Amino acid sequence: MSSQYKVCSLFWDYDDNCYRLRNQNVFEELLNEGWKILRVDIMPPTELSNNAVTATNVYILEREANDD
Repeated sequence: MSSQYKVCSLFWDYDDNCYRLRNQNVFEELLNEGWKILRVDIMPPTELSNNAVTATNVYILEREANDD
């Protein structure tokens, strides 16, 4: 069997005067579909428009491929 890989990032975004975690639902769906976390990296913080600082978590996911 071979493996499949996906990259999913989680980050905070400022929208409508509040911070929201982005890609949370996509990440949750991938984990529910059987993807496993292979590695987690953190991208350096970036400055948002209102002088807030946020970092991005980048998840490398792996799943066994069906070789039919």
